Amino acid sequence: MSLRWKIALLLAVVAATGSAVLGVATFRATEERLLTEIDRSLETASERFLDLRDGPGGRGDGDGRPNRPRILVPDRPLGVEQYVVQVTDPDGTVLAATAGVTLPVPSQSPSESSGESVRFETLSSEEGSDYRVRTVDVDIGVVQMGRDLTETQNVLDDLRLTVFVIASIVTLVAAIVGWLVASGVTRRLRRLTEAAGEVAETGRLDVTAPATGRDEAGRLGRSFADMLGALSRSREQQRRLVEDAGHELRTPLTSLRTNLDVLRRHPGMSDELRSQVLTDIDRDTADLAALVEEVVALAADRRTNELPEPIRLREVATPIVERAARRSGREIVLVADDSVSVVGRQMFERAVSNLVDNALKFDVSGGRIDVTVAAGSVTVADRGPGIPEAEIALVFDRFHRAVESRTMPGSGLGLSIVADVATTHGGSVFARNRVGGGAEVGFRLPVVS
Repeated sequence: MSLRWKIALLLAVVAATGSAVLGVATFRATEERLLTEIDRSLETASERFLDLRDGPGGRGDGDGRPNRPRILVPDRPLGVEQYVVQVTDPDGTVLAATAGVTLPVPSQSPSESSGESVRFETLSSEEGSDYRVRTVDVDIGVVQMGRDLTETQNVLDDLRLTVFVIASIVTLVAAIVGWLVASGVTRRLRRLTEAAGEVAETGRLDVTAPATGRDEAGRLGRSFADMLGALSRSREQQRRLVEDAGHELRTPLTSLRTNLDVLRRHPGMSDELRSQVLTDIDRDTADLAALVEEVVALAADRRTNELPEPIRLREVATPIVERAARRSGREIVLVADDSVSVVGRQMFERAVSNLVDNALKFDVSGGRIDVTVAAGSVTVADRGPGIPEAEIALVFDRFHRAVESRTMPGSGLGLSIVADVATTHGGSVFARNRVGGGAEVGFRLPVVS
């Protein structure tokens, strides 16, 4: 069952239940009210029909004892002609009765059954009609005064039918309103389902998802649209990574193929030339291995395997600088404060190492390399040729290499990894030319206490 039908059915059930409860309560209250009014009219008519007086003054016989009511023989109409009357003696013999109506003879008088001299009850006559009867003890037996309930039953039957019709109409209207409301609510959900189905079937991520409204459906649509946007960007990045990696892999592969072809065609080359070819092969192999490692690291997104932790940046950067100085034989000076950031340790180490390696690679002057760690910012300054102004905004792009550095070793992924580490942890990167010559490249991370 669809969500629309569920909502429509739920509203219909609620409306039907409410209408039924209200209708039953109304019917019971009306029935009770009608019977109360009939009982009141019976009481008035009975009092007019019976003589409740003892002479001109009050109740009781001559010796002061109370008397049972006596039948008053009227000399004029008493206004009780719409009622039926039946008088029976204590033995159950009918002494007098309204013509054409025979009420059931009471087996006990009111005082014998309940201790009171009057009782109300609903009885069926021998003719098949229902009567509301007031039974009163009198001196000669029992007087029953009744009123036909046919009119009352007709009113109650009409009320019952009216309640049923109104409840049916309310239920139908509630079902229709529920269907319309559910259709409006689920319209965006249906469109969202269709969009998801189209994505699953075609693999396209440029489908339009409904993102209107401030309710749950609108928020779901916006989240779905954001998800499609993220997937689209991820797919585009993967496509660019594959294309750029394929382009970069061609250079060392072509060089390797060329050198191997030279060795194959010239087996009798001199030792000096052979050594040079082998050196080129070794360099191309190292570049190819480094490039493959970088591409695999980016494609596998290894940063997701490491949880960030609070680290003191100086303590992590110090061994990296010392190791780079020993390996390169260059002077690398570290100036650091005690700032702390929440970052993945291995990712931070790799970012700092890439910055130092980048400075060592481009600064061929042999001058000092300065590494500064201050307030969550890591800056590596060299004294090389600097960065062309047109290239500053591109140095952190994947596989980007300036024209002047195309002949230098490297994959063009080092600084893009630095940018990836910084943005992953809520930071940023920067690159600028150093006053006095060289470049300053680094990144910033949020600082914690």
